Amino acid sequence: MALLKSLKHKVQIASQLTLLDWLTLLEAWWLLLAFYLSVRWMSYERVSQIAHPTHGEIIFTSSQLDMAQHLARVVALSSRLHFLPMTCLVKALTLRWLLGRQGIQSCLCIGANKSLDRVHAHAWVEVHGQAIGESGNIVKNFQLLASGRRPVL
Repeated sequence: MALLKSLKHKVQIASQLTLLDWLTLLEAWWLLLAFYLSVRWMSYERVSQIAHPTHGEIIFTSSQLDMAQHLARVVALSSRLHFLPMTCLVKALTLRWLLGRQGIQSCLCIGANKSLDRVHAHAWVEVHGQAIGESGNIVKNFQLLASGRRPVL
Protein backbone atom coordinates (compact mmCIF):
# COMPACT_ATOMS: atom_id res chain seq x y z
CA MET A 1 0.00 0.00 0.00
CA ALA A 2 2.80 2.42 0.90
CA LEU A 3 4.63 1.58 -2.33
CA LEU A 4 1.51 2.37 -4.37
CA LYS A 5 1.04 5.67 -2.53
CA SER A 6 4.69 6.58 -3.12
CA LEU A 7 4.44 5.72 -6.82
CA LYS A 8 1.25 7.76 -7.17
CA HIS A 9 2.96 10.73 -5.52
CA LYS A 10 5.96 10.45 -7.89
CA VAL A 11 3.69 10.28 -10.94
CA GLN A 12 1.83 13.36 -9.71
CA ILE A 13 5.09 15.28 -9.32
CA ALA A 14 6.35 14.12 -12.72
CA SER A 15 3.16 15.23 -14.43
CA GLN A 16 3.61 18.76 -13.09
CA LEU A 17 7.07 19.17 -14.63
CA THR A 18 7.53 21.05 -17.89
CA LEU A 19 9.99 20.02 -20.59
CA LEU A 20 12.39 22.68 -19.32
CA ASP A 21 12.03 21.27 -15.79
CA TRP A 22 12.88 17.78 -17.08
CA LEU A 23 15.99 19.13 -18.82
CA THR A 24 17.01 21.02 -15.68
CA LEU A 25 16.39 17.88 -13.62
CA LEU A 26 18.68 15.90 -15.92
CA GLU A 27 21.34 18.63 -15.77
CA ALA A 28 21.08 18.73 -11.97
CA TRP A 29 21.43 14.94 -11.80
CA TRP A 30 24.75 15.07 -13.69
CA LEU A 31 25.93 18.09 -11.71
CA LEU A 32 25.19 16.27 -8.46
CA LEU A 33 27.38 13.41 -9.65
CA ALA A 34 30.15 15.80 -10.73
CA PHE A 35 30.15 17.67 -7.41
CA TYR A 36 29.89 14.40 -5.46
CA LEU A 37 33.16 13.33 -7.06
CA SER A 38 34.72 16.81 -6.93
CA VAL A 39 34.38 17.23 -3.16
CA ARG A 40 36.30 13.98 -2.77
CA TRP A 41 39.15 14.86 -5.14
CA MET A 42 39.59 18.65 -5.01
CA SER A 43 40.13 21.32 -2.39
CA TYR A 44 37.14 23.20 -1.04
CA GLU A 45 38.43 26.45 -2.57
CA ARG A 46 38.65 24.93 -6.05
CA VAL A 47 35.23 23.27 -5.85
CA SER A 48 33.68 26.50 -4.56
CA GLN A 49 35.17 28.44 -7.50
CA ILE A 50 33.81 25.92 -9.98
CA ALA A 51 30.38 26.00 -8.35
CA HIS A 52 29.83 29.66 -9.05
CA PRO A 53 30.64 31.11 -12.45
CA THR A 54 31.64 34.74 -12.12
CA HIS A 55 29.31 37.40 -13.46
CA GLY A 56 29.36 41.15 -13.70
CA GLU A 57 27.19 43.34 -11.51
CA ILE A 58 23.79 41.74 -11.02
CA ILE A 59 20.64 43.57 -10.00
CA PHE A 60 18.40 41.56 -7.69
CA THR A 61 14.73 41.10 -8.60
CA SER A 62 11.94 39.18 -6.86
CA SER A 63 11.56 36.94 -9.92
CA GLN A 64 15.13 35.76 -9.29
CA LEU A 65 14.09 34.64 -5.82
CA ASP A 66 11.19 32.67 -7.33
CA MET A 67 13.56 31.11 -9.88
CA ALA A 68 16.02 30.24 -7.10
CA GLN A 69 13.28 28.49 -5.08
CA HIS A 70 12.18 26.59 -8.19
CA LEU A 71 15.74 25.45 -8.94
CA ALA A 72 16.13 24.34 -5.32
CA ARG A 73 13.05 22.12 -5.69
CA VAL A 74 14.45 20.63 -8.91
CA VAL A 75 17.82 19.92 -7.24
CA ALA A 76 16.05 18.31 -4.27
CA LEU A 77 14.00 16.10 -6.58
CA SER A 78 17.06 15.17 -8.61
CA SER A 79 18.98 14.23 -5.46
CA ARG A 80 16.14 11.94 -4.36
CA LEU A 81 16.29 10.22 -7.74
CA HIS A 82 20.06 9.71 -7.57
CA PHE A 83 21.71 6.36 -6.94
CA LEU A 84 24.30 7.99 -4.65
CA PRO A 85 23.52 9.57 -1.26
CA MET A 86 23.77 13.33 -1.76
CA THR A 87 24.96 15.50 1.11
CA CYS A 88 23.79 19.03 1.75
CA LEU A 89 27.16 20.33 0.50
CA VAL A 90 26.84 18.57 -2.85
CA LYS A 91 23.25 19.81 -3.25
CA ALA A 92 24.26 23.36 -2.30
CA LEU A 93 27.15 23.37 -4.79
CA THR A 94 24.83 22.11 -7.53
CA LEU A 95 22.20 24.73 -6.74
CA ARG A 96 24.82 27.48 -6.69
CA TRP A 97 26.11 26.42 -10.10
CA LEU A 98 22.59 26.41 -11.57
CA LEU A 99 21.86 29.82 -10.07
CA GLY A 100 25.06 31.22 -11.54
CA ARG A 101 24.02 29.97 -14.97
CA GLN A 102 20.79 31.94 -14.58
CA GLY A 103 22.70 35.08 -13.60
CA ILE A 104 21.52 34.94 -10.00
CA GLN A 105 24.09 36.02 -7.42
CA SER A 106 24.25 33.62 -4.48
CA CYS A 107 26.52 32.60 -1.65
CA LEU A 108 27.38 29.20 -0.27
CA CYS A 109 27.10 29.07 3.52
CA ILE A 110 28.43 26.41 5.87
CA GLY A 111 27.41 26.27 9.51
CA ALA A 112 27.80 24.06 12.55
CA ASN A 113 25.70 23.25 15.58
CA LYS A 114 26.93 21.48 18.70
CA SER A 115 24.61 19.32 20.72
CA LEU A 116 25.56 17.48 23.90
CA ASP A 117 27.41 14.67 22.18
CA ARG A 118 27.81 15.67 18.51
CA VAL A 119 28.70 18.43 16.15
CA HIS A 120 26.34 18.83 13.21
CA ALA A 121 27.26 20.68 10.03
CA HIS A 122 25.05 21.99 7.25
CA ALA A 123 25.59 23.71 3.91
CA TRP A 124 23.03 25.90 2.17
CA VAL A 125 22.71 28.61 -0.45
CA GLU A 126 21.49 32.14 0.15
CA VAL A 127 20.16 34.58 -2.40
CA HIS A 128 19.91 38.17 -1.23
CA GLY A 129 20.28 37.02 2.38
CA GLN A 130 17.50 34.43 2.17
CA ALA A 131 18.18 30.70 2.54
CA ILE A 132 16.96 28.90 -0.58
CA GLY A 133 15.28 25.50 -0.44
CA GLU A 134 15.49 25.19 3.33
CA SER A 135 12.50 24.17 5.41
CA GLY A 136 11.52 26.52 8.19
CA ASN A 137 14.28 28.31 10.02
CA ILE A 138 16.72 25.39 10.02
CA VAL A 139 19.71 27.58 9.19
CA LYS A 140 19.12 29.69 12.30
CA ASN A 141 20.16 26.62 14.31
CA PHE A 142 23.65 26.74 12.79
CA GLN A 143 26.54 29.06 13.63
CA LEU A 144 27.96 30.34 10.33
CA LEU A 145 31.51 29.05 9.77
CA ALA A 146 32.12 29.94 6.13
CA SER A 147 30.28 31.98 3.59
CA GLY A 148 30.70 33.33 0.10
CA ARG A 149 29.30 36.64 1.33
CA ARG A 150 31.27 39.73 0.61
CA PRO A 151 31.32 42.43 3.28
CA VAL A 152 29.20 45.45 2.47
CA LEU A 153 31.22 48.66 2.78
